[in-house]
Amino acid sequence: MQAMTFDFWGTLMTAGPSYAEEVVPKRYEIMLSASDEAGVPAGEAEVRDAWNQATQKYNDAWQAGVFMSLADRVAYAFKLLGIRYDPDLVARTARDLSEAARHANIITLPGVDEAIPELARHYKLAIISDTSVSGGGVLRGYLDRAGLLPYFSAFSFSDETGVVKPNRQAFTVALEGMGVAPSDSLHVGDIPRTDIGGAFDAGYPYAVLYTGHKEREGEPEPSARISDHRQLLELIKQLETG
Repeated sequence: MQAMTFDFWGTLMTAGPSYAEEVVPKRYEIMLSASDEAGVPAGEAEVRDAWNQATQKYNDAWQAGVFMSLADRVAYAFKLLGIRYDPDLVARTARDLSEAARHANIITLPGVDEAIPELARHYKLAIISDTSVSGGGVLRGYLDRAGLLPYFSAFSFSDETGVVKPNRQAFTVALEGMGVAPSDSLHVGDIPRTDIGGAFDAGYPYAVLYTGHKEREGEPEPSARISDHRQLLELIKQLETG
């Protein structure tokens, strides 16, 4: 085995205890400001409802394996609010919504800080992550703040690739960035449908389900389960010799 790829949210890092109170009000303020700028002032309840509907549309697309950009999500919310489509306003609002979380409270999950530097001594590492509101640029910032960014040599973020897992292209982008074949790689993620199914479909021999944040049921069955990333160090030896 030459490389390991990791999901980001719920696998390597997750929102800290103060994340919601730091980020959510800022995002609603951004939407309210945009509606004022468009000349269609809206109340907070209207903005919340429109954003919730747009989020549901995004979730439905993601469940179907279809990429929906943040800009499209913003445009949909604007339509519900009666705001005329303005590509510049949509783009600026999407950017501001993503950037609102750049300095938010994010924490690494169990064993990440210890395992990633050790794994990077022996394998090439990459990130393969679907993004929701915070894009790849913001997620790289989180990794940088945690001192983890230098250990990863390739990235596949859905807002940059235009595809979501389990689409094999999401995995191919990262693998090609490392110059490694899927047959020489192992993937770690927390969602069976997207991470385990996607990795196997892309040609990985091993796909490990991380359960230290939230255990999710579903198919297909992973090669193994871990609840702490330090368990990977021993697991890899077992997989390669077993």
